Amino acid sequence: MRKVLLVSDNEILNDLYVLNLEVYTGTTVTVMNDSEAAIDFLKKNPDQDVVVSLNMINGQETASLIQNYLTSQALPYPFIVLGTLPKNMVNVINVPSTYNLQHFIRVVAKILGVTAKEMSEKKVTPFYPVPTKSVINLNEASCDLYLQTKRTDEDEDYILLLKKGSPVSFTVKKLYQDGVNLVYVNAFDRLVMVNQVSSKIINILKASDSPLENKIQAVSSGFEFVATQLVNSPEVSQEIMQLSQVCVKAMEDISKDSPSLRGLLNILSSSKESYLYVHSMMASYIAQHVVKNISWGGEGHVEKINFVLFFHDIMLGPIYLKYPHLKYEEDILFDERVADKDKEIVLNHARLSAEMMNSFKRAPLGADLLIKQHHGMTSGIGFALDYKDDISPLSKVVIIAESFVEEMMRVKDENPTAQIDVKVMMGFLSEKYKKHTYKKIIETLSTLRL
Repeated sequence: MRKVLLVSDNEILNDLYVLNLEVYTGTTVTVMNDSEAAIDFLKKNPDQDVVVSLNMINGQETASLIQNYLTSQALPYPFIVLGTLPKNMVNVINVPSTYNLQHFIRVVAKILGVTAKEMSEKKVTPFYPVPTKSVINLNEASCDLYLQTKRTDEDEDYILLLKKGSPVSFTVKKLYQDGVNLVYVNAFDRLVMVNQVSSKIINILKASDSPLENKIQAVSSGFEFVATQLVNSPEVSQEIMQLSQVCVKAMEDISKDSPSLRGLLNILSSSKESYLYVHSMMASYIAQHVVKNISWGGEGHVEKINFVLFFHDIMLGPIYLKYPHLKYEEDILFDERVADKDKEIVLNHARLSAEMMNSFKRAPLGADLLIKQHHGMTSGIGFALDYKDDISPLSKVVIIAESFVEEMMRVKDENPTAQIDVKVMMGFLSEKYKKHTYKKIIETLSTLRL
């Protein structure tokens, strides 16, 4: 069997690459997390057919280090670099978008001599997850729906839940109320379900007479649906792109139509939306206020801010579905109930979410940078303790907006009847963010409709 060495620290990408390479090209894939481990592996196992590496890992030019080793040892492996090609690097095969899985598989298949006909005859992943919440409001199932009844490291069992054409609402709503967050569709039916769910949500959001509560619930369904689809299949389809854009526009409309931040929180709480969505929606309300009231801001920044706040935590969507008790991101890292693999995703989610934007052709210019920096780290890894001036001004707006929301929700957690005072919140933020540029953003909150 042919062998591929993959050098990557991106856990989500690793799972997708390994699964698809094994299924479509019949290869055995070994994963190493950095250049040192990869080079050590190659010394002991030189009989590889292809070597694949991310361009950079944790700030290190991993691909360059591996190429230097291959050259020094005169190893003839085809070398594929994922991501932006480092300067002066030649004689390698480049796949610029790490999330263009189809392109990557085709490149490897060509190297190994696997034809398109052979790949089309291979077995595909049998089931794709769909958030239960996204299915509730469908009139009938456009395809068979399945329920996952058992999951172990070795096996997954699925039973038929609803046949194509069956009424959806009662059965799926009962499951959702019982805490079942995902249902599944056959891989061949995935696009059918994507089209049905997307159309339903878009119709609600575009209807001029949709009540504010319905729009909030529709954007929430869109948020969870897009997150689940992108994480499980990162190529951005036209349907997912359209749904995302409509949801981003709706976030602006919801903020305009909400009488106050408190009123928005009441609607979100009464409809029992997920913390991740509540957090993003309220941060959008605050960030829009800031960019409309700061000297260098304006309406032109609104779309970009909302795009960023829709996608910045997109990699956390499946994590929050898996652990519904979770709330504050930094606290997850110390929660013993969360698997180490999932903690790694949390720690790297800003970087991973930003990288995913490479597949989103209509993303606002610079949105990926804002997403990467939304926890104050230029690398997109971890959470800043000392907030500096080495990040974009709009990233600082997102940081202040999210910090306001998190503190507000912590206060409400401790005392649900507590009254939030804008001046007190501004004082808290000023203590946490010492730099002048952050304080100028905080000053705009004095006129926030609370």
